[in-house]
Amino acid sequence: MVSAMACHSRHAGHGSLCLALLVLAASLPMATGQIYTFEQVPLPEAKSLHTMYAFYVYSHQDAPDRSLGQPFVKFHSLSAHSTSGSKTDAELANYEGVQLSILPYRDFWALINPNRFCATPDDVQNNLAEHAEQMLVQKGPGVSNTDVNLYAHTVKFHVVEKDLQIPVHSTGVYILVYSNCGDFSEAVVSGTVIVKNAYGFLPGNEYHKMPFYGWLSLIYTLMAIIWMALSFRWWRELFHIQYCVAAVILLGLLEASLWWIFFNDWNQTGLRGRFLFVVAILSSVVKSVFSYMLILVASLGWGVTRPYLDHRTIMKVQAVSFLYIVLDFIRESVLSFRHSHSLSLAFVLLCLLPVALLNGVIFYWIFTALSSLMETLRERRQQEKLLLFERLWKVLVAALAAASSMLLFQIFDLSRSISIRWHYQWFFADGVSHILFLLVLSVMMYLWAPHTNSQRYAYSQQIDGDDKDKDEDGKEKEKPNVWAEEEGLDDDGEDESFWATTHEKGERKPKPTIVAPERIGTGEVS
Repeated sequence: MVSAMACHSRHAGHGSLCLALLVLAASLPMATGQIYTFEQVPLPEAKSLHTMYAFYVYSHQDAPDRSLGQPFVKFHSLSAHSTSGSKTDAELANYEGVQLSILPYRDFWALINPNRFCATPDDVQNNLAEHAEQMLVQKGPGVSNTDVNLYAHTVKFHVVEKDLQIPVHSTGVYILVYSNCGDFSEAVVSGTVIVKNAYGFLPGNEYHKMPFYGWLSLIYTLMAIIWMALSFRWWRELFHIQYCVAAVILLGLLEASLWWIFFNDWNQTGLRGRFLFVVAILSSVVKSVFSYMLILVASLGWGVTRPYLDHRTIMKVQAVSFLYIVLDFIRESVLSFRHSHSLSLAFVLLCLLPVALLNGVIFYWIFTALSSLMETLRERRQQEKLLLFERLWKVLVAALAAASSMLLFQIFDLSRSISIRWHYQWFFADGVSHILFLLVLSVMMYLWAPHTNSQRYAYSQQIDGDDKDKDEDGKEKEKPNVWAEEEGLDDDGEDESFWATTHEKGERKPKPTIVAPERIGTGEVS
């Protein structure tokens, strides 16, 4: 275990307080949501304290859901056990220096004096503390711990104390403090500290994600029904990209459903289910990488101007996908634990920077490929495809600008205290990205929606870009839109363009061209 803060005090008044931020991996079994379990945890050094965890609590009045009554903190089955050969549990039965306390984060420094936080007999005599060799709280005479929203429990040796449940009356971030103000430290503590909100066990900073993912699941379900209905209606006109859009919708539905199940289970049991957590993160990572790669390969012309991508490009896409899966999994894990474990800003940025740089590389590749694709479509006079990708370009630019603005706001907002921003931080960390993704997906569904002329956007070439011709009387008349299917390139045809392949003269006999009438996909040739 890595403690977030270790405080050391001496009777002479010497010593210092070292405050650092908690860095715990997801594999540590001690902290599971709003339940913190002590499993043979060694005592802090004599005259010292450690901060262990952060709880996010709504008062009953401020809670978004009050169905379960008053929020509370419970100290459950806590006991200390000596590991010393010289002192037994029975000999330490009257030792009262070990305490577990929960106090507000915003008032921490006001309540705890870093130079003197262990009570002395003089403090007891002056009514500043109830017992000597216990944690000293800076409050006026006659002011109780409850008055300053501090909830403490003394851990005894040899016997398991009766559970102590105390109602919590104030909204805020609470720090779990593990203190030892006595002279003995060769012991371990077991038991559980439980904090429950008025709606369940979910931390206050995570609660709003549960209804958010519930609504997101319903939206994805509606999108899936719409896309499925269109696909069944025009199933003969479907092509590669439309199948991929369907896969993205299903992945989004799976992701939102898994996160809702995860948060609902966490709220009911108080335990952060490891299996559900890992599966939910994997679903988010897979959805993200699949979506990015879909836009990338579409921008590279797959299924639009070429039937397949060359081997070298495929290897690059696979390498980027694998790297993104690893880095994004780390990012999602860090973001999930950054508040409860008070992960340091430097550590969080260290984990977020690689995936941010990779996102930059992917977007640069996408916009470069998209620009090249649009230039190719202009040269081939494929106006309908060009218009589609120009719209996609505008949507991606708008989404990237919005995401960059939100990122800058988050960086600026980090300067504010977590006790202020914990209420809304979830929206900028998780909500905005999902909303932007949903908007981009909706636009892609609109642009590539299956319809009677869907094949016009598939792998084909418009032979003649002139829309009008003249009849025998010299009057302009409409020319049918004539399309030619591009025949496959040679196996090593990376260096040959479509035009060279389908319009080559002289050395090679041209391949037959399939010409379709104005209504594409009917299978009838006039």
